[in-house]
Amino acid sequence: MKTTKTWLAALLFTGIFVSNAQTNTVTGSNTTTPSSTNNSIYGWGILGTNTGGNNSFFGSQAGKSTAGGAGNTFLGSNAGFANISGGENVYTGHGAGFSNASGNYNTFTGARAGFSSSKASNNVFIGHSSGYSNILGDNNVFTGFQSGYYNTAGNNSFYGAYSGVSNTTGTGNAFYGYNSGYHNTTGESNVFLGSSSGFNSKTNSYNIFIGDQAGYQSASGDGGNVFIGHAAGAANINGAGNTYVGFIAGLNATGTGNVFIGSNAGKDEVGNNKLYISNNPTDKPLIYGDFSTSKVGIGGVNTFATADKFPATAGAVSLANYRLFVRGGILTEEVRIQLLSGWADYVFTPDYKLKPLADVETFISQNGHLPNVPSASQVATEGIELGEMAKIQQEKIEELTLYLIQQNKDIQELKAQVKALSEKK
Repeated sequence: MKTTKTWLAALLFTGIFVSNAQTNTVTGSNTTTPSSTNNSIYGWGILGTNTGGNNSFFGSQAGKSTAGGAGNTFLGSNAGFANISGGENVYTGHGAGFSNASGNYNTFTGARAGFSSSKASNNVFIGHSSGYSNILGDNNVFTGFQSGYYNTAGNNSFYGAYSGVSNTTGTGNAFYGYNSGYHNTTGESNVFLGSSSGFNSKTNSYNIFIGDQAGYQSASGDGGNVFIGHAAGAANINGAGNTYVGFIAGLNATGTGNVFIGSNAGKDEVGNNKLYISNNPTDKPLIYGDFSTSKVGIGGVNTFATADKFPATAGAVSLANYRLFVRGGILTEEVRIQLLSGWADYVFTPDYKLKPLADVETFISQNGHLPNVPSASQVATEGIELGEMAKIQQEKIEELTLYLIQQNKDIQELKAQVKALSEKK
């Protein structure tokens, strides 16, 4: 009996008390026995007023204020300190989930992870101070030192140290990589993958940046950009609706509605609605286009001197309605042309005025080419329209056929006259 009393006295002296209230285990000085069951409490200053049960608190003042929450595991000094009714939370680390009052189903791992979270639920914060300011945001996953530090909204996923650190009310974002989405505050539905991708994005939404420093300077605007590749669109600040794919594609571009594909494609373009397909840093892309004018050039046509980098005229002919420009030759198996004007069969109509051959001869001697056919000098300066030229050539073929028919009639008539004369003899 003396031995038993001595043992109990030793336990009380050291501040250790094992509850005999059903299945609770309470260890630590200034710690009281909870009124609920199946609790394990280890640490100083835990009140043990919880009525929820099935909790495990390990650390000085861990879960100190818990009143009705159940199924919680708090490991670390001040972990879950202010929890009142939140249940099935796991907080690991000094001050992890410190302010949680009624949030459920959270997992916070790391010193001060989810520190200010009071009513938020279904969150996973892993890393020192990750999700530190989250109060009401639900369904977030933050992994990395200070990831999502200022976040207050929900449905975000941040992976990497400082990823989404400045996000406040932006929702539906996914940032993967060190410093990815660092300055994003209210932008929504963005996907940034790569170290410092979308670093300065603040209010921009609906962007996809993939690659180290992709979309680095993108700050505001209507969003809707897709930048894929190292530093793709890195200097684009407020452009919208751009698609850049390739190493530093659109690096210094500032416009909107552009499509750049290939390494260095559109690297320094500052205009809007441009198309570049290229793999070199020069201003001679394989394919260049302008969506605003619906024009496309192949083979470096943007070296022309006109403002939109397409030729405006060919001699005196306006090229305003032309859409495809090619520098160099074209080899193809077939070209089909749809004429806007009629075909040359008008030559065979009764009212067609066929020039006498003598008049044609006079015209040729004076002009050096057939009637209604462009001259050599005109072709040299203006080029030719294939469809129109084919019609003109068909016109000459049909005129020639009429001349031959007429000559054949004349010949047949002469033969008849010769025959009649010979028979009179």
